[in-house]
Amino acid sequence: MNKGGSIVGGIVILFIGIALLWWNEGNNVRNLQSVSEGMKNYTDVKSDKIDSKYDKRLVATSGKIVVNSDVTDYEFNISRNSAVLKRTVEMYQWQEDCEGDEENKNCTYEKVWSSSLIDSSEFTKSDHDNPTKMAYESETFISDDVNLGAFKLTDNLVKKMSAKKRIKELSEDVATAHSMRLADNYYTTASEEGANIGDIRISFYENDAKVVSVLAMQTGDHFKIYKTKKGKNFFNLYEDEYDGYDMFQMIAKNNNFGKWLFRIVGILCTILGVSSLFSPIQNLANKVPVLGSIVGVATGSVSFVLGLALSLVVIALAWFRFRPLLSIILIVVVVALIVFLKMQGGKSPSKESK
Repeated sequence: MNKGGSIVGGIVILFIGIALLWWNEGNNVRNLQSVSEGMKNYTDVKSDKIDSKYDKRLVATSGKIVVNSDVTDYEFNISRNSAVLKRTVEMYQWQEDCEGDEENKNCTYEKVWSSSLIDSSEFTKSDHDNPTKMAYESETFISDDVNLGAFKLTDNLVKKMSAKKRIKELSEDVATAHSMRLADNYYTTASEEGANIGDIRISFYENDAKVVSVLAMQTGDHFKIYKTKKGKNFFNLYEDEYDGYDMFQMIAKNNNFGKWLFRIVGILCTILGVSSLFSPIQNLANKVPVLGSIVGVATGSVSFVLGLALSLVVIALAWFRFRPLLSIILIVVVVALIVFLKMQGGKSPSKESK
Protein backbone atom coordinates (compact mmCIF):
# COMPACT_ATOMS: atom_id res chain seq x y z
CA MET A 1 0.00 0.00 0.00
CA ASN A 2 1.35 3.47 -0.90
CA LYS A 3 1.67 6.36 1.55
CA GLY A 4 -1.61 7.95 0.49
CA GLY A 5 -3.38 4.63 0.77
CA SER A 6 -1.97 4.07 4.25
CA ILE A 7 -3.22 7.45 5.46
CA VAL A 8 -6.68 6.97 3.93
CA GLY A 9 -6.86 3.45 5.36
CA GLY A 10 -5.80 4.80 8.74
CA ILE A 11 -8.52 7.44 8.68
CA VAL A 12 -11.15 4.82 7.79
CA ILE A 13 -10.01 2.50 10.60
CA LEU A 14 -9.93 5.44 13.01
CA PHE A 15 -13.48 6.42 12.05
CA ILE A 16 -14.67 2.82 12.48
CA GLY A 17 -13.08 2.64 15.93
CA ILE A 18 -14.64 5.93 17.08
CA ALA A 19 -18.07 5.02 15.65
CA LEU A 20 -17.95 1.58 17.27
CA LEU A 21 -17.02 3.03 20.66
CA TRP A 22 -19.75 5.67 20.47
CA TRP A 23 -22.42 3.14 19.50
CA ASN A 24 -21.26 0.57 22.05
CA GLU A 25 -21.30 2.92 25.03
CA GLY A 26 -24.75 4.25 24.14
CA ASN A 27 -26.02 0.73 23.62
CA ASN A 28 -24.54 -0.35 26.94
CA VAL A 29 -26.39 2.43 28.76
CA ARG A 30 -29.65 1.39 27.10
CA ASN A 31 -29.01 -2.23 28.08
CA LEU A 32 -28.35 -1.31 31.71
CA GLN A 33 -31.43 0.88 31.93
CA SER A 34 -33.59 -1.74 30.22
CA VAL A 35 -32.47 -4.51 32.59
CA SER A 36 -33.13 -2.19 35.53
CA GLU A 37 -36.60 -1.39 34.18
CA GLY A 38 -37.36 -5.05 33.57
CA MET A 39 -36.27 -6.15 37.04
CA LYS A 40 -38.54 -3.53 38.60
CA ASN A 41 -41.58 -4.52 36.55
CA TYR A 42 -41.51 -8.30 36.08
CA THR A 43 -43.48 -10.88 38.06
CA ASP A 44 -42.72 -14.56 38.58
CA VAL A 45 -45.84 -16.56 37.67
CA LYS A 46 -46.74 -20.23 37.58
CA SER A 47 -47.07 -21.86 34.18
CA ASP A 48 -49.75 -24.42 35.07
CA LYS A 49 -52.48 -21.79 35.35
CA ILE A 50 -52.97 -18.48 33.53
CA ASP A 51 -53.74 -15.51 35.75
CA SER A 52 -55.39 -12.76 33.68
CA LYS A 53 -54.31 -10.00 36.07
CA TYR A 54 -50.80 -10.26 34.61
CA ASP A 55 -52.03 -9.77 31.04
CA LYS A 56 -49.92 -7.27 29.06
CA ARG A 57 -47.27 -7.38 31.77
CA LEU A 58 -43.70 -8.69 31.85
CA VAL A 59 -43.65 -12.14 33.44
CA ALA A 60 -41.15 -14.90 34.14
CA THR A 61 -42.27 -18.52 34.22
CA SER A 62 -40.92 -22.03 33.83
CA GLY A 63 -42.24 -25.57 33.56
CA LYS A 64 -42.41 -28.77 31.55
CA ILE A 65 -42.99 -28.52 27.82
CA VAL A 66 -45.43 -30.72 25.95
CA VAL A 67 -45.11 -31.29 22.19
CA ASN A 68 -48.63 -32.00 20.89
CA SER A 69 -47.69 -32.22 17.22
CA ASP A 70 -44.69 -34.15 15.88
CA VAL A 71 -42.19 -32.30 13.73
CA THR A 72 -41.36 -33.83 10.33
CA ASP A 73 -38.78 -33.59 7.57
CA TYR A 74 -40.90 -34.98 4.74
CA GLU A 75 -38.05 -35.06 2.22
CA PHE A 76 -36.21 -37.66 4.31
CA ASN A 77 -39.31 -39.15 5.95
CA ILE A 78 -38.16 -38.56 9.51
CA SER A 79 -40.59 -37.53 12.26
CA ARG A 80 -39.94 -36.86 15.95
CA ASN A 81 -41.96 -35.87 19.00
CA SER A 82 -39.73 -32.86 19.50
CA ALA A 83 -40.14 -29.10 19.41
CA VAL A 84 -37.30 -28.78 16.90
CA LEU A 85 -35.81 -31.03 14.20
CA LYS A 86 -32.67 -30.00 12.38
CA ARG A 87 -31.21 -31.38 9.16
CA THR A 88 -27.49 -30.64 8.73
CA VAL A 89 -25.99 -31.06 5.28
CA GLU A 90 -22.22 -31.05 4.84
CA MET A 91 -20.09 -31.23 1.72
CA TYR A 92 -16.53 -32.49 1.34
CA GLN A 93 -14.57 -29.49 0.07
CA TRP A 94 -11.15 -27.92 -0.32
CA GLN A 95 -10.13 -25.40 2.32
CA GLU A 96 -7.29 -22.93 1.78
CA ASP A 97 -5.01 -21.67 4.54
CA CYS A 98 -2.47 -18.98 3.57
CA GLU A 99 0.34 -17.28 5.45
CA GLY A 100 2.56 -14.33 4.53
CA ASP A 101 1.96 -11.26 2.39
CA GLU A 102 0.94 -11.10 -1.28
CA GLU A 103 4.54 -11.34 -2.48
CA ASN A 104 5.50 -14.23 -0.20
CA LYS A 105 2.23 -16.08 0.22
CA ASN A 106 2.40 -19.73 1.23
CA CYS A 107 -0.87 -21.63 0.92
CA THR A 108 -1.78 -25.12 1.99
CA TYR A 109 -4.93 -27.05 1.10
CA GLU A 110 -6.88 -29.70 2.97
CA LYS A 111 -10.13 -31.53 2.44
CA VAL A 112 -12.81 -30.86 5.08
CA TRP A 113 -16.49 -31.47 5.72
CA SER A 114 -18.28 -28.10 5.80
CA SER A 115 -21.95 -27.19 6.22
CA SER A 116 -21.40 -23.99 4.19
CA LEU A 117 -20.08 -23.61 0.67
CA ILE A 118 -16.40 -22.70 0.48
CA ASP A 119 -15.77 -20.33 -2.43
CA SER A 120 -12.73 -21.62 -4.33
CA SER A 121 -12.85 -18.97 -7.07
CA GLU A 122 -10.43 -16.78 -5.09
CA PHE A 123 -8.01 -19.57 -4.16
CA THR A 124 -4.37 -18.88 -4.94
CA LYS A 125 -4.05 -22.17 -6.82
CA SER A 126 -6.67 -22.86 -9.45
CA ASP A 127 -6.59 -26.67 -9.27
CA HIS A 128 -8.60 -26.90 -6.05
CA ASP A 129 -12.16 -26.37 -7.27
CA ASN A 130 -15.23 -26.74 -5.05
CA PRO A 131 -18.82 -27.23 -6.26
CA THR A 132 -20.94 -24.08 -6.22
CA LYS A 133 -24.10 -25.66 -4.77
CA MET A 134 -25.31 -28.59 -2.69
CA ALA A 135 -27.91 -31.12 -3.75
CA TYR A 136 -29.71 -30.63 -0.41
CA GLU A 137 -29.89 -27.71 2.01
CA SER A 138 -29.62 -27.64 5.78
CA GLU A 139 -33.02 -26.91 7.31
CA THR A 140 -34.66 -26.49 10.70
CA PHE A 141 -38.23 -27.64 11.29
CA ILE A 142 -40.38 -26.70 14.29
CA SER A 143 -43.53 -28.13 15.79
CA ASP A 144 -46.58 -25.91 15.48
CA ASP A 145 -48.15 -27.07 18.75
CA VAL A 146 -45.90 -26.77 21.80
CA ASN A 147 -47.14 -25.93 25.30
CA LEU A 148 -45.40 -24.64 28.40
CA GLY A 149 -47.91 -25.63 31.04
CA ALA A 150 -51.11 -23.75 30.19
CA PHE A 151 -49.30 -21.44 27.78
CA LYS A 152 -48.86 -22.00 24.07
CA LEU A 153 -45.39 -21.26 22.73
CA THR A 154 -45.44 -19.24 19.52
CA ASP A 155 -43.19 -20.16 16.59
CA ASN A 156 -40.78 -17.33 17.39
CA LEU A 157 -40.17 -18.79 20.85
CA VAL A 158 -39.92 -22.38 19.64
CA LYS A 159 -37.26 -21.26 17.13
CA LYS A 160 -35.10 -20.21 20.09
CA MET A 161 -34.86 -23.83 21.21
CA SER A 162 -31.79 -25.82 20.28
CA ALA A 163 -31.44 -29.10 18.39
CA LYS A 164 -28.34 -30.83 19.74
CA LYS A 165 -29.35 -34.45 20.36
CA ARG A 166 -28.12 -36.61 17.48
CA ILE A 167 -30.74 -38.86 15.90
CA LYS A 168 -29.30 -42.32 15.27
CA GLU A 169 -32.40 -44.15 14.07
CA LEU A 170 -31.99 -43.62 10.32
CA SER A 171 -33.36 -45.79 7.52
CA GLU A 172 -31.48 -47.83 4.91
CA ASP A 173 -34.50 -47.55 2.61
CA VAL A 174 -34.45 -43.72 2.80
CA ALA A 175 -30.73 -43.72 2.03
CA THR A 176 -31.28 -45.94 -1.01
CA ALA A 177 -34.18 -43.78 -2.21
CA HIS A 178 -31.82 -40.79 -2.30
CA SER A 179 -28.98 -42.73 -3.97
CA MET A 180 -26.98 -42.66 -0.76
CA ARG A 181 -25.78 -45.15 1.81
CA LEU A 182 -26.13 -45.22 5.57
CA ALA A 183 -22.83 -44.93 7.45
CA ASP A 184 -22.04 -43.77 11.01
CA ASN A 185 -25.55 -42.28 11.39
CA TYR A 186 -25.18 -40.23 8.20
CA TYR A 187 -26.89 -40.44 4.85
CA THR A 188 -23.90 -39.98 2.54
CA THR A 189 -22.82 -40.15 -1.10
CA ALA A 190 -19.27 -41.01 -0.03
CA SER A 191 -18.15 -44.54 -0.87
CA GLU A 192 -16.81 -47.05 1.64
CA GLU A 193 -13.29 -46.32 0.34
CA GLY A 194 -13.56 -42.66 1.33
CA ALA A 195 -15.05 -39.29 0.39
CA ASN A 196 -14.29 -37.28 -2.73
CA ILE A 197 -14.68 -33.55 -3.29
CA GLY A 198 -18.38 -32.83 -3.76
CA ASP A 199 -19.64 -35.76 -1.67
CA ILE A 200 -22.28 -34.89 0.92
CA ARG A 201 -23.35 -36.29 4.26
CA ILE A 202 -26.56 -35.57 6.13
CA SER A 203 -27.23 -35.83 9.85
CA PHE A 204 -30.28 -35.06 11.98
CA TYR A 205 -30.72 -33.54 15.44
CA GLU A 206 -33.65 -32.98 17.79
CA ASN A 207 -34.43 -30.99 20.91
CA ASP A 208 -34.58 -33.02 24.11
CA ALA A 209 -35.37 -30.29 26.67
CA LYS A 210 -37.94 -31.27 29.27
CA VAL A 211 -38.21 -27.94 31.07
CA VAL A 212 -37.95 -24.40 29.72
CA SER A 213 -38.17 -20.89 31.16
CA VAL A 214 -39.62 -17.81 29.47
CA LEU A 215 -39.23 -14.09 30.12
CA ALA A 216 -41.71 -12.10 28.01
CA MET A 217 -45.02 -10.24 28.05
CA GLN A 218 -48.07 -12.36 28.91
CA THR A 219 -50.83 -11.95 26.35
CA GLY A 220 -53.77 -14.28 26.88
CA ASP A 221 -52.47 -17.85 26.69
CA HIS A 222 -49.20 -17.00 24.92
CA PHE A 223 -46.27 -14.59 25.03
CA LYS A 224 -45.25 -11.52 23.07
CA ILE A 225 -42.25 -9.19 23.02
CA TYR A 226 -41.97 -6.81 25.96
CA LYS A 227 -40.36 -3.57 24.77
CA THR A 228 -38.66 -1.30 27.31
CA LYS A 229 -38.72 2.49 27.25
CA LYS A 230 -35.20 2.41 25.77
CA GLY A 231 -36.32 0.17 22.92
CA LYS A 232 -34.82 -3.11 24.15
CA ASN A 233 -36.83 -6.31 23.85
CA PHE A 234 -37.41 -9.05 26.41
CA PHE A 235 -38.53 -12.21 24.64
CA ASN A 236 -36.26 -14.87 26.07
CA LEU A 237 -36.41 -18.64 26.34
CA TYR A 238 -33.95 -20.82 28.26
CA GLU A 239 -33.80 -24.61 28.27
CA ASP A 240 -33.80 -25.20 32.01
CA GLU A 241 -35.63 -24.03 35.11
CA TYR A 242 -34.89 -20.43 36.10
CA ASP A 243 -36.77 -17.71 37.92
CA GLY A 244 -36.92 -14.13 36.69
CA TYR A 245 -33.91 -12.97 38.70
CA ASP A 246 -31.74 -15.74 37.23
CA MET A 247 -32.80 -14.87 33.68
CA PHE A 248 -32.02 -11.19 34.16
CA GLN A 249 -28.60 -12.12 35.53
CA MET A 250 -27.90 -14.13 32.37
CA ILE A 251 -29.06 -11.24 30.19
CA ALA A 252 -26.83 -8.82 32.11
CA LYS A 253 -23.87 -11.20 31.79
CA ASN A 254 -24.32 -11.47 28.02
CA ASN A 255 -24.65 -7.69 27.74
CA ASN A 256 -21.47 -7.21 29.76
CA PHE A 257 -19.53 -9.64 27.56
CA GLY A 258 -20.69 -7.85 24.41
CA LYS A 259 -19.88 -4.46 25.92
CA TRP A 260 -16.26 -5.36 26.63
CA LEU A 261 -15.81 -7.17 23.34
CA PHE A 262 -16.91 -4.14 21.28
CA ARG A 263 -15.06 -1.76 23.61
CA ILE A 264 -11.75 -3.60 23.13
CA VAL A 265 -12.23 -3.85 19.37
CA GLY A 266 -13.09 -0.14 19.19
CA ILE A 267 -10.02 0.88 21.19
CA LEU A 268 -7.72 -1.34 19.09
CA CYS A 269 -9.15 0.12 15.86
CA THR A 270 -8.64 3.64 17.17
CA ILE A 271 -5.02 2.94 18.16
CA LEU A 272 -4.36 1.23 14.82
CA GLY A 273 -5.93 4.15 12.95
CA VAL A 274 -3.76 6.70 14.77
CA SER A 275 -0.69 4.52 14.15
CA SER A 276 -1.43 4.43 10.41
CA LEU A 277 -1.35 8.23 10.29
CA PHE A 278 2.32 8.08 11.28
CA SER A 279 3.20 5.70 8.43
CA PRO A 280 4.76 8.40 6.16
CA ILE A 281 7.18 9.32 8.96
CA GLN A 282 7.93 5.66 9.59
CA ASN A 283 8.53 5.00 5.89
CA LEU A 284 11.03 7.85 5.69
CA ALA A 285 12.82 6.73 8.83
CA ASN A 286 13.04 3.14 7.58
CA LYS A 287 15.51 4.28 4.94
CA VAL A 288 18.02 4.60 7.76
CA PRO A 289 18.04 1.21 9.60
CA VAL A 290 18.90 2.44 13.11
CA LEU A 291 16.70 5.51 12.83
CA GLY A 292 13.81 3.38 11.61
CA SER A 293 13.86 1.26 14.77
CA ILE A 294 14.00 4.31 17.04
CA VAL A 295 11.19 6.08 15.22
CA GLY A 296 9.17 2.86 15.22
CA VAL A 297 9.30 2.60 19.00
CA ALA A 298 8.55 6.32 19.40
CA THR A 299 5.59 6.41 17.00
CA GLY A 300 4.26 3.17 18.46
CA SER A 301 4.26 4.62 21.97
CA VAL A 302 2.73 7.91 20.83
CA SER A 303 0.08 6.08 18.80
CA PHE A 304 -0.86 3.92 21.78
CA VAL A 305 -1.18 6.87 24.16
CA LEU A 306 -3.03 9.10 21.67
CA GLY A 307 -5.30 6.26 20.53
CA LEU A 308 -6.13 5.31 24.10
CA ALA A 309 -6.71 8.95 25.06
CA LEU A 310 -8.99 9.50 22.07
CA SER A 311 -10.90 6.30 22.91
CA LEU A 312 -11.43 7.45 26.49
CA VAL A 313 -12.66 10.85 25.27
CA VAL A 314 -15.23 9.16 23.01
CA ILE A 315 -16.34 6.88 25.86
CA ALA A 316 -16.58 9.84 28.24
CA LEU A 317 -18.65 11.88 25.81
CA ALA A 318 -20.94 8.93 25.12
CA TRP A 319 -21.56 8.46 28.82
CA PHE A 320 -21.71 12.14 29.75
CA ARG A 321 -25.47 12.48 29.41
CA PHE A 322 -26.19 9.38 31.49
CA ARG A 323 -23.25 9.04 33.89
CA PRO A 324 -21.62 12.46 34.36
CA LEU A 325 -19.46 11.31 37.29
CA LEU A 326 -17.89 8.51 35.25
CA SER A 327 -17.32 10.94 32.37
CA ILE A 328 -15.45 13.34 34.65
CA ILE A 329 -13.22 10.52 35.91
CA LEU A 330 -12.43 9.43 32.34
CA ILE A 331 -11.66 13.00 31.29
CA VAL A 332 -9.23 13.33 34.22
CA VAL A 333 -7.50 10.12 33.07
CA VAL A 334 -7.25 11.49 29.51
CA VAL A 335 -5.75 14.76 30.73
CA ALA A 336 -3.23 12.77 32.77
CA LEU A 337 -2.26 10.77 29.68
CA ILE A 338 -1.80 13.93 27.61
CA VAL A 339 0.29 15.57 30.35
CA PHE A 340 2.41 12.41 30.61
CA LEU A 341 2.94 12.38 26.83
CA LYS A 342 3.90 16.05 26.84
CA MET A 343 6.36 15.55 29.70
CA GLN A 344 7.96 12.61 27.93
CA GLY A 345 8.33 14.61 24.74
CA GLY A 346 9.72 17.63 26.56
CA LYS A 347 12.42 15.79 28.47
CA SER A 348 16.00 16.89 27.75
CA PRO A 349 19.31 15.97 29.31
CA SER A 350 19.85 18.03 32.45
CA LYS A 351 22.96 20.10 32.76
CA GLU A 352 25.23 19.09 35.59
CA SER A 353 25.32 21.89 38.15
CA LYS A 354 28.61 22.94 39.56
